[in-house]
Amino acid sequence: MTTTPGNPRTKAPVTNRTRTDVSSMKLEQLRAHRAQTRAQLASTLDALEDKVNVPKQLGKASRQFGRRVQTLRRENPVLLAGIAAGVVAAIGVTAYVVVKITSKR
Repeated sequence: MTTTPGNPRTKAPVTNRTRTDVSSMKLEQLRAHRAQTRAQLASTLDALEDKVNVPKQLGKASRQFGRRVQTLRRENPVLLAGIAAGVVAAIGVTAYVVVKITSKR
């Protein structure tokens, strides 16, 4: 079975989907093949679990966002202050519009 460079996100090698003929293998070769197959299955299951674990993905996204904000704070604090002011203004305008709409009823 051949492997190609893996997915950079999971760091797992991508294998082709050809079947290995095990009928002519010796016992030790079968054991080695079984161990390799189990390792590949474990790697695949770990990658799937990582993808579908929502709290884990939210934690990763939160840490990545925090690192980006820290980088922006170091490299361009004026831009970060402008973004923060824009967010505060947008929330204020939204709150004002909601109050106006609900008070007319």
